[in-house]
Amino acid sequence: MGAEEPLPLYVSIERAAKIAGVSEETMREWANRPVDHVPYLQVGKKKLVRVAGIAEFAQRMEAA
Repeated sequence: MGAEEPLPLYVSIERAAKIAGVSEETMREWANRPVDHVPYLQVGKKKLVRVAGIAEFAQRMEAA
């Protein structure tokens, strides 16, 4: 069995949604929040989401 490649540091909105288990629409909403958004890099018109930031963001979003 071959080992899976490690995740890159940043991924597309579509791939970030799959990693988080949410819809692409939800991930876009998280990235487009005016404050406290999921961490991303703007590359041209694209947003690349920081993989390590997905879990951190989701934890902040959890209901207390």
